[in-house]
Amino acid sequence: MAFCLLLREGEAILKRENLQPVFEKYFTAEEQMGWQTQMDRHFPTEDKASYQVLWERLIVRCEDALARSVSPSAPEAQSLAKDWLELQKLLQKAVGPELWRKTGTMYKDMQDWQTPERQAPFSPEVFSFIREAAILLAGAP
Repeated sequence: MAFCLLLREGEAILKRENLQPVFEKYFTAEEQMGWQTQMDRHFPTEDKASYQVLWERLIVRCEDALARSVSPSAPEAQSLAKDWLELQKLLQKAVGPELWRKTGTMYKDMQDWQTPERQAPFSPEVFSFIREAAILLAGAP
């Protein structure tokens, strides 16, 4: 188990290094430090791994729904949007509305910065799907 955590941490460091130019485009150095401080405060190493697994599973479920042409208005998509929003709550609360807004902008622009070495944890299609489902969910009675 410790070896798996070590591998994940090494992989995460490489991803962060590749994404550093993107972070610098959207966040000041102070904001980046604040983000990392909040991550460290709210997610010790073991919790980060568990949280990452939850995200990975949710992203796979979204990709599966997209592959099956599930509409963002379908009950399944609405359920996925609820799960997505729920997973975001702790981070959203921790980093505050301004950093959260900037993060949303960064992901909205991901088609402009993704390269084979520089990848978001989910595709632009997943982002659009979940965003549309969440908008519909917010407007539901």
